[in-house]
Amino acid sequence: MEPSGSSLEDTRVSVLTRERAVAEWDVLAPFFEQAIPYTCGRRDIDDVRDCVDDGNGLVIIAWNPDASEIYATFLAECLQYPKKRVMSLTLCGGGSIALWKHLYPAIVHVAESMGFDQLEVVGRPGWSKIVGADKETSRMFVEELNGGK
Repeated sequence: MEPSGSSLEDTRVSVLTRERAVAEWDVLAPFFEQAIPYTCGRRDIDDVRDCVDDGNGLVIIAWNPDASEIYATFLAECLQYPKKRVMSLTLCGGGSIALWKHLYPAIVHVAESMGFDQLEVVGRPGWSKIVGADKETSRMFVEELNGGK
């Protein structure tokens, strides 16, 4: 959805219940589909839906509740390490970045309020403009093996 006269003050971050995310899948799927090409062939849109439907993935939206406009969707997954519980934002799809990039601190707050120790963002290099270049700790390199099967 494209904004219709929205302002920065109108945008919010909301975590959807599994039931609501599944019920609204036809609205959410096109946002996630934008991010699928960047998964290096690891997921398709059905995998994302299964992750949400199984309760393994959490859907976070950036939106204007007054106008019922969604600007971006995020798939968050819980990673449990021996010493840290991590919310990993593994997919983000959407447009109108100017209307939601300022909401990153709200996503951090969501992760903190849910008891996570860290928030990890898996994304393209442009995410450093949102998260802060000083927070980049590593880069991922993917090599397809066996002909990419």
